[in-house]
Amino acid sequence: MTHVTLEQAIAKVPLPIQSELRTILAQHAVIDSSVVTSWLDRLGIDIGTLMIQLLPVATAYARVPISQFYVGAIALGKPKSKNQVDSGTLYFGADMEFVGQALSFSVHAEQSATINAWLHGETGLQALAINEAPCGYCRQFLHEMATVNQDFVILLKSNKTQIEQTYTSNRLPHFLPEAFGPADLGLTSGFMETVFHDLLTCSSDDVVLAALSAANQSYAPYTKNFAGVALKDSQGNIFTGRYAENAAYNSSMSPMESALTYMNMNRSPQSLFDICDAVLVEVETTISQRPVTEAFLSSIAPKVKLRYAPATLSSNKLGLTH
Repeated sequence: MTHVTLEQAIAKVPLPIQSELRTILAQHAVIDSSVVTSWLDRLGIDIGTLMIQLLPVATAYARVPISQFYVGAIALGKPKSKNQVDSGTLYFGADMEFVGQALSFSVHAEQSATINAWLHGETGLQALAINEAPCGYCRQFLHEMATVNQDFVILLKSNKTQIEQTYTSNRLPHFLPEAFGPADLGLTSGFMETVFHDLLTCSSDDVVLAALSAANQSYAPYTKNFAGVALKDSQGNIFTGRYAENAAYNSSMSPMESALTYMNMNRSPQSLFDICDAVLVEVETTISQRPVTEAFLSSIAPKVKLRYAPATLSSNKLGLTH
């Protein structure tokens, strides 16, 4: 897909929601469930159609200096209440590529939207809307979450023109039959479920503590390499990212990728990554996130030196008593 600016993309969505959408996106690429419900009533459409209509807007956030192939995705979170009409909150995602780094460092739109939802507190997804069928890499990534969210569906735009908004709806096994996942490694839980690892670090620094909080909520059941990254920009805003492990290993997402895609989706599209501080907190195990975090930082903010803060499990987690 070719690049469009945010304003060009907004012009493609239904006119009655354009102004409100523009105001919301000035803050972040997240549409609260209450707004979603009001839009559905106003437009007289279903949630899937709205998600398909918003895809060009998500695409405006894509950073693809290598492929020039712009892709966006829209994730639908879980309803906040079963006692009221609540479609769920919408989270935008977009592709990211990094000049000077291996192609394997790329973040796909499906991953971006999922991470955006996870870092905003979602514990699972109802659906994910995309223009093209997900690649095998993303199917495996999503399977780690869909294992415990079996009603999760992928909405795929049927017609490639902007005029028609028809779509198909299929569960993940349609795209990934006979899948390998957490259950094959003895797990009964999955990605996006609420966790807290009770990690400690010897610092009162606000950026370190933000990275610690991310590490405490990271997903690393296979290596226990609980890790989080915090990035501080020149305005003082702090963006965090969590490690998201995968049963297939290669489909895991580093905390730095997580932080960068979250940063990308929660500020103006295509704005500079004005990072002035970066911290990695992790539990040191047989693997480490430090080399890949430093590699990313060398591409995005070469003048910033990574601050590294090892974390330890609290005495409660270790089973010790005082």
